[in-house]
Amino acid sequence: MGNAKSTDSIPKKSTQRRKSATTPSTRSSSSSSRPSISSQGNNNNKLLSHSQKQIVRGCMDNSKDDLGERIVRRAMERRDDFKQFIENLSKVQRYENSNYLKQFLLGIVDNLTDIEEINRLAEEFGCIHVQFRANGFKPDFFACTADAVTTECTFLDQAAHPTSETASAWSMLTAHIFSRVRDGYYAELRRQRKSSNAFRARASVDVVSTGTDDGTSLSSATRRSNSPQEEIAENSEGDNNGTTNQSSGNFLAPPEDKNF
Repeated sequence: MGNAKSTDSIPKKSTQRRKSATTPSTRSSSSSSRPSISSQGNNNNKLLSHSQKQIVRGCMDNSKDDLGERIVRRAMERRDDFKQFIENLSKVQRYENSNYLKQFLLGIVDNLTDIEEINRLAEEFGCIHVQFRANGFKPDFFACTADAVTTECTFLDQAAHPTSETASAWSMLTAHIFSRVRDGYYAELRRQRKSSNAFRARASVDVVSTGTDDGTSLSSATRRSNSPQEEIAENSEGDNNGTTNQSSGNFLAPPEDKNF
């Protein structure tokens, strides 16, 4: 019995040790070693460093109204298919395209501290280009446009900083925003295809639903739904047609001999 009591007391000691091993102090220390969600979000929001943001803002301050046109012309010099796409546009569409590109870059620079707004603007910019597929637009043109933006905007620094630093800042920015531009383009393309497929499926269902459950055609179904007066009128017309058919059929028969 004495041995049994001693053995019963051993698990109690072990449980106490287990409880003491998981004290709140150790939990707090382990959790403090992991980065919090908010800190991770702040790190992700740092697209550019402070000095790079200053370089980008300074370049846009030196830009002129023809910034979009310069970028488009440089992209046309690098790719013949992009040049063909621009030539397929009307004069109004060319102006709107270059002007919207300039406004897009200005909006990006104005929101360098808000990564979510940058992503929203970029995806919206990509969605708008789906309409130009009929004019020969390709999603590969986004990479060509990004390179042209980096080159033209680097020139806007006017040697205020080393060229490598300016080009690096713009390269990092354009790589991020045009990646989201491409995502927005494909998202809008998928949305339009889904809506088109849904419309086709709905149209096919409407065509099938024009028949009745017993397999009769739509014309017979509409005849059954006529009022009694209409049915009487149809029957009388059928009788008249029958008499005319008979007379026309007798026209081909040999003439009767009236002597008999």
